[in-house]
Amino acid sequence: MKQIDVVDADSHVMEVRETWAFLDDEFRHRAPVVVQGEGLATNSHIDAWWLIDGQVHPRLWGKGTTFSGTPLEMKFARDKVFNIGSQGMTDIDARIRDLDAFGIDIQVIFSSILFHRLTDDARFEAALMRSYNTWISQRCNERPDRLKWAAVIPMRDREACVAEVRRARELGAVGLMIGGTAGQTLLHHPDLSPFYAAACEVDLPVCIHTGWSAPGLTRTCEDPYAALILSFTLPVLMGFFSIVGGGVLDRFPKLRVAFLEAGSEWIPYMVGRMDHYHPVVAMLGNRSKKPPSEYLKEGRVYVTCEAEEPLLPQVIELVGEDQILIEGDIPHAEARETGIEELRERTDISEAVKRKILRENGLAFYKL
Repeated sequence: MKQIDVVDADSHVMEVRETWAFLDDEFRHRAPVVVQGEGLATNSHIDAWWLIDGQVHPRLWGKGTTFSGTPLEMKFARDKVFNIGSQGMTDIDARIRDLDAFGIDIQVIFSSILFHRLTDDARFEAALMRSYNTWISQRCNERPDRLKWAAVIPMRDREACVAEVRRARELGAVGLMIGGTAGQTLLHHPDLSPFYAAACEVDLPVCIHTGWSAPGLTRTCEDPYAALILSFTLPVLMGFFSIVGGGVLDRFPKLRVAFLEAGSEWIPYMVGRMDHYHPVVAMLGNRSKKPPSEYLKEGRVYVTCEAEEPLLPQVIELVGEDQILIEGDIPHAEARETGIEELRERTDISEAVKRKILRENGLAFYKL
């Protein structure tokens, strides 16, 4: 029997048709539908898509490539080791069995399809996110002792954004999921201040997750590898710049933020470059009062790590042993059953720090 004492700071649900059952009446006729067909497939594993506003998602090739494991009707989902009921959380007992198999006590659930930009209509996007939040709250409430969730926040609809932060708290969310940009707007833009104020007001952490939030980057990539490494990942670095270098932490001293699913080894590079240029831009009117490395000492900036990262000890030294989180990334294809055990077996990290990464830091960040 595996030791079950892990807080998984970032895993996922694969959205199903029922996810959109809570759409506002105004948008019900535009609810996402599943389309299938071998003759339409450009890859034998992706033979089903979401059809939303006349566009299919995911888009496996060509400008604007994106990728996900939903809808669950696709072969890619059916071939995973995870039960379909667990992937879509239509079978909560199956999800709990997966947690037990991985040695996970508590899992924080994030969306999968909503870190894509599904529509140019910001109001419809907000409606999709509201429906998802209502749905996932009901799914997790079947086992609230083991399953927690982060609400998806519609950052492109300023009015809906603040309202959804407050509703998320009422529904029981433990975090607020956003991308590394708000569309083409960087996260330190003054127009987004009401979002951060609301997050502090309801005491929910901001979770900046990998995803296709920056339209220009998304359109640049034309194949899955480029999309996953560049347009999917780089927005997290852009978000880090905004939060740590754009003055957000100065303006909102109660804010705590995590950067999820991009690994952790990019942080020394980003902090080094930002510290290097901070004195130069300070002469031009820099937005942040201190160099980025100074903000890391405040204990409000968290990051998820990968168990196998060679530079993890250096990241721990830079970011702080209390600010590193572990992610299971269930039920994504790259999730590895050995990941947690691999971290436990490392000899270059102390047992006390391992316990913090595997459990204590997750409890603290999400205030569980």
